[in-house]
Amino acid sequence: MQLKDQLKDSYFGWLKENISFKDIDNAIEITTPLMDRHNDYLQLYVVPNGDKLCLTDDGYIINDLLLSGCDLHTSKKRKELLQTILNSYGVKRSDKDELYVESTIDTFPQRKHMLVQAMLTVNDMFMTTRMNVQSIFLEDVEDFFIKHDIRYTDNVIFTGKSGFTQKFDFVIPRSRSKGERLIQTINSPIKSKAESVLFSWEDIKNNRKADSQLLTFINDSEKKIPAEVLGAFNQYEVKVILWSKKEQYLDELIA
Repeated sequence: MQLKDQLKDSYFGWLKENISFKDIDNAIEITTPLMDRHNDYLQLYVVPNGDKLCLTDDGYIINDLLLSGCDLHTSKKRKELLQTILNSYGVKRSDKDELYVESTIDTFPQRKHMLVQAMLTVNDMFMTTRMNVQSIFLEDVEDFFIKHDIRYTDNVIFTGKSGFTQKFDFVIPRSRSKGERLIQTINSPIKSKAESVLFSWEDIKNNRKADSQLLTFINDSEKKIPAEVLGAFNQYEVKVILWSKKEQYLDELIA
Protein backbone atom coordinates (compact mmCIF):
# COMPACT_ATOMS: atom_id res chain seq x y z
CA MET A 1 0.00 0.00 0.00
CA GLN A 2 1.35 3.43 -0.96
CA LEU A 3 2.02 5.99 1.73
CA LYS A 4 -0.78 8.27 0.50
CA ASP A 5 -3.28 5.41 0.87
CA GLN A 6 -1.96 4.61 4.34
CA LEU A 7 -2.33 8.25 5.37
CA LYS A 8 -5.86 8.41 3.98
CA ASP A 9 -6.90 5.19 5.72
CA SER A 10 -5.30 6.35 8.96
CA TYR A 11 -7.09 9.71 8.88
CA PHE A 12 -10.54 8.36 8.06
CA GLY A 13 -10.10 5.59 10.64
CA TRP A 14 -9.26 8.16 13.31
CA LEU A 15 -12.24 10.29 12.28
CA LYS A 16 -14.65 7.32 12.45
CA GLU A 17 -13.40 6.27 15.88
CA ASN A 18 -13.53 9.76 17.38
CA ILE A 19 -16.89 11.11 16.26
CA SER A 20 -20.04 10.32 18.24
CA PHE A 21 -23.80 10.69 17.65
CA LYS A 22 -26.25 10.97 20.55
CA ASP A 23 -30.05 11.34 20.67
CA ILE A 24 -31.16 14.30 22.81
CA ASP A 25 -34.80 15.43 22.92
CA ASN A 26 -35.79 16.18 19.31
CA ALA A 27 -32.26 16.44 17.98
CA ILE A 28 -29.05 14.49 17.46
CA GLU A 29 -25.90 15.78 19.14
CA ILE A 30 -22.70 15.24 17.16
CA THR A 31 -19.39 15.48 19.00
CA THR A 32 -16.48 15.88 16.60
CA PRO A 33 -12.79 15.16 17.31
CA LEU A 34 -11.88 18.77 16.47
CA MET A 35 -11.27 21.18 19.33
CA ASP A 36 -12.03 24.83 19.89
CA ARG A 37 -9.75 27.37 21.54
CA HIS A 38 -10.66 26.02 24.99
CA ASN A 39 -9.58 22.52 23.92
CA ASP A 40 -13.21 21.39 24.11
CA TYR A 41 -14.55 19.12 21.38
CA LEU A 42 -16.71 20.95 18.86
CA GLN A 43 -20.36 19.91 18.95
CA LEU A 44 -23.23 20.51 16.60
CA TYR A 45 -26.86 19.47 16.52
CA VAL A 46 -29.04 17.99 13.80
CA VAL A 47 -32.71 18.95 14.05
CA PRO A 48 -35.16 17.19 11.68
CA ASN A 49 -37.61 19.54 9.95
CA GLY A 50 -39.91 17.61 7.62
CA ASP A 51 -37.76 16.18 4.83
CA LYS A 52 -34.97 18.66 5.64
CA LEU A 53 -32.33 18.76 8.36
CA CYS A 54 -31.11 21.83 10.23
CA LEU A 55 -27.49 21.59 11.39
CA THR A 56 -26.65 24.15 14.08
CA ASP A 57 -24.00 25.01 16.65
CA ASP A 58 -26.84 26.18 18.98
CA GLY A 59 -25.17 29.58 19.25
CA TYR A 60 -22.03 28.28 20.95
CA ILE A 61 -19.31 29.87 18.81
CA ILE A 62 -20.59 33.46 18.68
CA ASN A 63 -21.87 33.55 22.26
CA ASP A 64 -18.56 32.22 23.56
CA LEU A 65 -16.75 35.00 21.70
CA LEU A 66 -19.13 37.64 23.04
CA LEU A 67 -18.59 36.39 26.60
CA SER A 68 -14.84 36.64 25.99
CA GLY A 69 -15.18 40.33 25.18
CA CYS A 70 -15.00 40.03 21.41
CA ASP A 71 -17.18 42.81 19.99
CA LEU A 72 -19.21 41.42 17.08
CA HIS A 73 -22.24 43.71 17.33
CA THR A 74 -20.74 47.21 17.21
CA SER A 75 -17.51 46.61 15.27
CA LYS A 76 -18.31 47.18 11.59
CA LYS A 77 -15.02 45.62 10.51
CA ARG A 78 -15.69 42.42 12.42
CA LYS A 79 -19.32 42.16 11.34
CA GLU A 80 -18.31 42.46 7.68
CA LEU A 81 -15.55 39.87 8.04
CA LEU A 82 -17.86 37.50 9.93
CA GLN A 83 -20.41 37.71 7.12
CA THR A 84 -17.69 37.13 4.52
CA ILE A 85 -16.59 33.98 6.34
CA LEU A 86 -20.13 32.66 6.62
CA ASN A 87 -20.87 33.40 2.96
CA SER A 88 -17.76 31.56 1.83
CA TYR A 89 -18.90 28.40 3.63
CA GLY A 90 -22.60 28.76 2.78
CA VAL A 91 -23.44 29.10 6.49
CA LYS A 92 -26.18 31.34 7.94
CA ARG A 93 -26.45 33.21 11.24
CA SER A 94 -29.81 33.24 13.06
CA ASP A 95 -31.21 36.09 15.13
CA LYS A 96 -30.15 34.02 18.16
CA ASP A 97 -26.53 34.00 16.92
CA GLU A 98 -26.67 30.35 15.86
CA LEU A 99 -24.46 29.25 12.97
CA TYR A 100 -26.51 26.86 10.88
CA VAL A 101 -27.04 25.19 7.51
CA GLU A 102 -29.88 23.21 6.02
CA SER A 103 -29.42 19.86 4.32
CA THR A 104 -30.99 16.60 3.24
CA ILE A 105 -29.75 13.13 4.14
CA ASP A 106 -27.79 13.04 0.87
CA THR A 107 -26.12 16.43 1.39
CA PHE A 108 -25.54 15.97 5.13
CA PRO A 109 -21.81 14.98 4.96
CA GLN A 110 -20.84 17.98 2.84
CA ARG A 111 -23.02 20.47 4.74
CA LYS A 112 -21.81 19.19 8.11
CA HIS A 113 -18.22 19.51 6.89
CA MET A 114 -18.76 23.12 5.80
CA LEU A 115 -20.47 24.07 9.09
CA VAL A 116 -17.59 22.66 11.16
CA GLN A 117 -15.07 24.49 8.96
CA ALA A 118 -17.01 27.73 9.47
CA MET A 119 -17.12 27.16 13.25
CA LEU A 120 -13.34 26.68 13.35
CA THR A 121 -12.69 29.69 11.13
CA VAL A 122 -14.95 32.06 13.07
CA ASN A 123 -13.47 30.80 16.33
CA ASP A 124 -9.97 31.42 14.95
CA MET A 125 -10.56 34.77 13.28
CA PHE A 126 -12.08 36.42 16.34
CA MET A 127 -9.96 34.93 19.12
CA THR A 128 -9.12 38.36 20.49
CA THR A 129 -10.49 40.62 23.23
CA ARG A 130 -11.39 44.29 23.30
CA MET A 131 -8.21 45.00 25.25
CA ASN A 132 -5.64 43.31 23.04
CA VAL A 133 -7.14 43.41 19.57
CA GLN A 134 -4.89 45.05 16.97
CA SER A 135 -6.59 43.95 13.75
CA ILE A 136 -8.06 40.88 12.16
CA PHE A 137 -5.21 38.65 11.03
CA LEU A 138 -6.70 37.76 7.66
CA GLU A 139 -6.99 41.43 6.81
CA ASP A 140 -3.42 42.02 7.98
CA VAL A 141 -2.19 39.38 5.54
CA GLU A 142 -4.22 40.87 2.70
CA ASP A 143 -2.91 44.36 3.49
CA PHE A 144 0.63 42.95 3.42
CA PHE A 145 0.01 41.52 -0.06
CA ILE A 146 -1.39 44.81 -1.34
CA LYS A 147 1.42 46.86 0.19
CA HIS A 148 4.08 44.77 -1.53
CA ASP A 149 2.20 44.28 -4.80
CA ILE A 150 1.90 40.52 -4.31
CA ARG A 151 -0.72 39.27 -6.78
CA TYR A 152 -3.41 37.02 -5.31
CA THR A 153 -6.96 35.74 -5.50
CA ASP A 154 -8.91 35.41 -2.25
CA ASN A 155 -11.50 32.87 -1.03
CA VAL A 156 -10.73 30.16 -3.58
CA ILE A 157 -12.60 26.85 -3.44
CA PHE A 158 -11.45 23.50 -4.85
CA THR A 159 -13.16 20.09 -4.85
CA GLY A 160 -11.07 17.34 -3.28
CA LYS A 161 -10.85 13.61 -3.87
CA SER A 162 -13.20 13.12 -0.91
CA GLY A 163 -15.88 15.00 -2.83
CA PHE A 164 -15.78 17.79 -0.25
CA THR A 165 -15.07 21.37 -1.26
CA GLN A 166 -12.05 22.95 0.41
CA LYS A 167 -11.64 26.72 0.78
CA PHE A 168 -8.29 28.47 0.85
CA ASP A 169 -7.82 32.07 1.99
CA PHE A 170 -5.60 33.09 -0.91
CA VAL A 171 -3.97 31.68 -4.03
CA ILE A 172 -0.91 33.20 -5.69
CA PRO A 173 -1.10 32.04 -9.34
CA ARG A 174 1.79 30.28 -11.05
CA SER A 175 4.45 32.31 -12.83
CA ARG A 176 7.42 31.48 -15.03
CA SER A 177 9.60 30.83 -11.98
CA LYS A 178 7.12 29.56 -9.36
CA GLY A 179 4.24 27.14 -9.22
CA GLU A 180 0.84 27.90 -7.79
CA ARG A 181 0.87 28.74 -4.07
CA LEU A 182 -2.20 28.14 -1.92
CA ILE A 183 -2.30 30.06 1.35
CA GLN A 184 -4.11 29.51 4.64
CA THR A 185 -3.89 32.00 7.48
CA ILE A 186 -3.86 30.79 11.08
CA ASN A 187 -4.40 33.30 13.85
CA SER A 188 -4.57 30.72 16.64
CA PRO A 189 -2.09 27.91 15.99
CA ILE A 190 -3.83 25.06 17.82
CA LYS A 191 -3.61 21.40 16.89
CA SER A 192 -7.17 21.07 15.55
CA LYS A 193 -6.69 24.02 13.19
CA ALA A 194 -3.47 22.49 11.85
CA GLU A 195 -5.24 19.16 11.31
CA SER A 196 -8.05 20.90 9.44
CA VAL A 197 -5.61 22.75 7.16
CA LEU A 198 -3.63 19.58 6.43
CA PHE A 199 -6.75 17.60 5.61
CA SER A 200 -7.87 20.29 3.16
CA TRP A 201 -4.46 20.26 1.47
CA GLU A 202 -4.15 16.47 1.29
CA ASP A 203 -7.68 16.31 -0.10
CA ILE A 204 -6.99 18.55 -3.11
CA LYS A 205 -3.25 18.49 -3.83
CA ASN A 206 -3.32 15.54 -6.22
CA ASN A 207 -5.78 17.53 -8.33
CA ARG A 208 -3.31 20.42 -8.64
CA LYS A 209 -0.10 20.55 -10.67
CA ALA A 210 2.94 18.81 -9.17
CA ASP A 211 4.71 22.09 -8.37
CA SER A 212 1.76 23.52 -6.43
CA GLN A 213 2.53 24.32 -2.81
CA LEU A 214 0.71 25.14 0.41
CA LEU A 215 1.91 28.05 2.56
CA THR A 216 0.57 28.91 6.00
CA PHE A 217 0.81 32.38 7.51
CA ILE A 218 0.80 31.90 11.29
CA ASN A 219 0.31 34.72 13.76
CA ASP A 220 3.15 34.41 16.29
CA SER A 221 2.86 37.97 17.62
CA GLU A 222 1.34 36.99 20.97
CA LYS A 223 2.22 33.37 21.60
CA LYS A 224 4.82 30.74 20.84
CA ILE A 225 3.86 28.26 18.13
CA PRO A 226 3.48 24.73 19.56
CA ALA A 227 6.20 22.36 18.36
CA GLU A 228 3.57 19.77 17.39
CA VAL A 229 1.95 22.25 14.99
CA LEU A 230 5.27 23.11 13.32
CA GLY A 231 6.20 19.42 13.22
CA ALA A 232 2.92 18.47 11.54
CA PHE A 233 3.36 21.05 8.79
CA ASN A 234 6.97 20.02 8.28
CA GLN A 235 5.95 16.36 7.97
CA TYR A 236 3.62 17.25 5.11
CA GLU A 237 6.11 19.65 3.47
CA VAL A 238 3.95 22.70 4.11
CA LYS A 239 5.91 25.95 4.29
CA VAL A 240 5.26 27.94 7.47
CA ILE A 241 5.61 31.73 7.32
CA LEU A 242 5.67 33.26 10.78
CA TRP A 243 4.09 36.69 10.80
CA SER A 244 7.08 38.14 12.66
CA LYS A 245 9.39 37.01 9.80
CA LYS A 246 7.12 37.69 6.82
CA GLU A 247 9.48 40.21 5.23
CA GLN A 248 12.04 37.43 4.75
CA TYR A 249 9.71 35.73 2.25
CA LEU A 250 8.94 38.72 0.03
CA ASP A 251 11.06 37.59 -2.92
CA GLU A 252 9.42 34.18 -2.90
CA LEU A 253 5.89 35.59 -2.64
CA ILE A 254 6.41 38.18 -5.37
CA ALA A 255 8.05 35.70 -7.80
